[in-house]
Amino acid sequence: MLPRLLLTRRHPVLPLRLGNETLCITHRGKYLDFLIPCEGEGNYVVIIPYQGVYTDTKLVEPITWGNALSVDVYSLFNNELALYEVVIRDGKASYIRYRINEEFLRGIGISGDGVDDVLRAAETVLRNYVKSSFMIYTAYLKLVSNGGIKFPGYKEYVRGRVRVYVRDGIVIIKEVSGYEVKVSLVSTIEAVDQFVEAVISLIRSSRIINDVRLGRIGHSIRTILDIFMPNIVLIRK
Repeated sequence: MLPRLLLTRRHPVLPLRLGNETLCITHRGKYLDFLIPCEGEGNYVVIIPYQGVYTDTKLVEPITWGNALSVDVYSLFNNELALYEVVIRDGKASYIRYRINEEFLRGIGISGDGVDDVLRAAETVLRNYVKSSFMIYTAYLKLVSNGGIKFPGYKEYVRGRVRVYVRDGIVIIKEVSGYEVKVSLVSTIEAVDQFVEAVISLIRSSRIINDVRLGRIGHSIRTILDIFMPNIVLIRK
């Protein structure tokens, strides 16, 4: 996987080398601007897959495809994370813009001085999911953990290597296999703030995000229903 480039309000300038000139891709709050010549140094975020997230200032070399140059740039706005597929041909830049969801988070290592920007992007994506869903909210995460993941304030149950955390309106199922943690979350609208808080907390406490899927769960529906069925014996810790 290639490194990914991210622009935010705090890190708004990506300088691209175009032969003897430099093109600046600049974050303008609600859109990206493209300027030649580029004045000043760069200030952007680099995501190195499965390693970390760092800020940088160096000139970036775009990829050459025939007689064109191209670069993919992610940009975080107030209420949207977008991907710009930028193509430069004959000194002119054009782009296609896409709205990006949780796929952006896959393969990110939570370390380095740019982590806060990734967490802001994660929260933006998550809140957009909450706005687009209705009544029931679900998420599935596969993480490499830095250590024990706790959920204070929740009732905790144990079934084998599966731990279940319950609070009014929200259920969290955690399964640990070696260093990888698999977590499913199911929430009603009454607990949506706790849902958002729990997902962000899981991302923040991880070392590597292997997968994130909003609107999905990774454990069987039976496992979730068993929590509320009195004929199933759960061992409370």
